[in-house]
Amino acid sequence: MDMKHFRAFTFAWLLIAGFFSGVAGAEDQTWKVNLKDADIRAFITQIADITGYSFVVDPRVKGKVTVVSNAAMGRDEVYEMFLSVLNVHGFAAIPSEGIIKIVQQNEAKQTAENTSIFKTVPQEQLVTRVIQVKNANALELVPILRPMVAKYGHLAGVAAANGLIISDHVNNIARIERIVSELDSPSNYQLEVIQLKDAWVGDMVKLLEELAPSELGKGAPKGPANKFSVVADERSNRLILKGDENFRDKMRLLIAKLDQPAAVSGTTKVINLRHADAEALAELLKGLMGEIAPAKGEGAAAAPGGGKVSIYPDEGLNALVVRAEPSMMKEIEAIVQQLDVRRAQVLIEAAIVEISDGLSRQLGVQMAAGDLTGKSGPATVTNFTNVGISASAILAAIASNSTPSIGGDIAAVAIGEAEGRKGWGALIQALGTSGQANLLSTPSIITMDNLQSEIIVGQNVPFRTGQTGTGTDGTSNPFTTIERQDVGLTLRVTPSISDGDLVRLEIEQESSSIAPSNESASDIITNKRQIKTSVLADNAETIVLGGLMSENYKLSEAKVPLLGDIPLLGALFRSTKREKDKQNLLVFLRPTILRNKEEAKKASQDKYDQLWELNLNIKRNHKGDKHADNMIKPSMDSVYKENAFEQ
Repeated sequence: MDMKHFRAFTFAWLLIAGFFSGVAGAEDQTWKVNLKDADIRAFITQIADITGYSFVVDPRVKGKVTVVSNAAMGRDEVYEMFLSVLNVHGFAAIPSEGIIKIVQQNEAKQTAENTSIFKTVPQEQLVTRVIQVKNANALELVPILRPMVAKYGHLAGVAAANGLIISDHVNNIARIERIVSELDSPSNYQLEVIQLKDAWVGDMVKLLEELAPSELGKGAPKGPANKFSVVADERSNRLILKGDENFRDKMRLLIAKLDQPAAVSGTTKVINLRHADAEALAELLKGLMGEIAPAKGEGAAAAPGGGKVSIYPDEGLNALVVRAEPSMMKEIEAIVQQLDVRRAQVLIEAAIVEISDGLSRQLGVQMAAGDLTGKSGPATVTNFTNVGISASAILAAIASNSTPSIGGDIAAVAIGEAEGRKGWGALIQALGTSGQANLLSTPSIITMDNLQSEIIVGQNVPFRTGQTGTGTDGTSNPFTTIERQDVGLTLRVTPSISDGDLVRLEIEQESSSIAPSNESASDIITNKRQIKTSVLADNAETIVLGGLMSENYKLSEAKVPLLGDIPLLGALFRSTKREKDKQNLLVFLRPTILRNKEEAKKASQDKYDQLWELNLNIKRNHKGDKHADNMIKPSMDSVYKENAFEQ
């Protein structure tokens, strides 16, 4: 090799080495291969370094190779990739004693291979195999299989041995072997379908396996060597026989003797339920089996096949007592098995917030004057009902020479004079009030999928619905009829879980309270806020249900005609009251799906931890317990014990 070719070869080898990025390890070392127009001989040299195999390269093996891969490959995978590259470029690797020959594909089938150097023969390895044909004619299979063999491969039939000789890649030979196995069947190998009239196919198959153990039972050959089988079609109560004519004749005779009417009209079975409700499931099954019988025969239904099916729920044991024909019994058992499953639960956490903001302003003057000698009556100047104290109280204070008692929530200034024969008094009221309320309720409840849950926190208040004083005969018989209703917080939720952990929620939320008494009302007045809607939420997702905002503004004014309209001085003869109230109601919900015991236990533990933290806060803030932080949290089972949190 001259210096020019030596430099080119060295450069190509270094280029390939750069594109083979290896990750150091022992048996688990991997490589990433990326080549572009690399010399195939340098590529073979690098594969020899990775795999440790020795290669003998035919002089006619030349060309450029390109490989693009971002996946890390092990040693065996690198060699599989190498065989694929050779196959694409028309070459093949033939293993022999201690070495691997790289030759052209059209000569590969003429070279003997020895795959003992591999722990596992690569799928792209070119090998020669002999396939033994047991029943079909091997020569007849050759024209069927030849299009499946590569052009550089080989396929031939041996009439004496009734076999096939194939030279091809390992993976293609495996495919051809599967096809030959399906084609290699006896000439009288057929399928036959037998319709049963009285017996149940499931029971019939078990009987046939016991009566013909050498063909169907434990003594029958395993795998492809087993040429006989009986398959039960439970949907149509049919048997499918597979085998030669002698086998099918034998089975047909046995089936005819066994397919006889039962000695009794049906069988009775008790099906114990683990999760489903017996009464609800019984109603569902009666509907499926046919029209429900009249009340005298409650529990009996007409089956589609004409036979009677009786289904009775035992609520005490949560079980079903079923009497039916064998075929219907199997169908009922299959339906019960699919319906009697553990239902998921949903933890529903709610936060109900009602925010109110009230503002009230009052301004008014009450004035009075009187004669202390008693010779003339007192004269009242102003008397307004929307001012906190009446003029009569002011007059009484004048007469008794004392200050009027204001009391209550009234903010006012009282002035006056009671000296000599005359006295006078006045009450100036200027009141401004504001209030804010933040009512936060956080109820939570666990319910099963598709079952309604309800939380009610409040009072059961009586409402008068009727009243009478006399009876029908005119005698006195006073009585009042009342109806009790819940007033407070009510939350009703029905969750429904769908695919993808999506929860559909039917929600009805109501917040009600008793309003202040009103003289014009005949009975109790209640305030009510209600939301009724259907929403979708993902598992553990928090959603907000709108907001109900209300704003009320009220202005009332009382004045002395004409005098109250005088600028500036008219304020002494007027009384005004302004009220403004704003309320906003928001409801937040978060559904969490609990599918198993572990998830339910975790949810319970979280609630217990919140209860423990609340207990510690009470001890710190209200009882002044300095040792609260050193308390050890007891187990969750301790909540059932008396004084569980006392230490």
